[in-house]
Amino acid sequence: MKAIEMKFLLDENVAKSVAQGLREADFTVFHILDIGLVGATDEKVFAFAREKKLIIITHDKDFSNLIRFPLRKHYGVIILRLSNQTPPNVIFYLRRFLAARKNIKSKLVILSEGGARIIT
Repeated sequence: MKAIEMKFLLDENVAKSVAQGLREADFTVFHILDIGLVGATDEKVFAFAREKKLIIITHDKDFSNLIRFPLRKHYGVIILRLSNQTPPNVIFYLRRFLAARKNIKSKLVILSEGGARIIT
């Protein structure tokens, strides 16, 4: 069975070096800084990610609002709730989580050092 390709959009609150760390693990990653959406509203970021079929990675808890961002209306959202938000730590936990997942389409993931809570 063919694996589902996961492509990501890193919100501007995620260090740009995290994008490189994910690219080194063969993921397709875009950063807000590179696509002209710096300062855009969450709704604009959400709409862009949806249009391009990208999974959003962010530190912004606002993306967990299921009324504003319903589960069936996106390709996935990963909210980073790590106490240590340094790029190497973020990369470590993201790569570990993503290595074990085949598909997180339309799911909300809250990722912390203690594990991942997945809302479907």
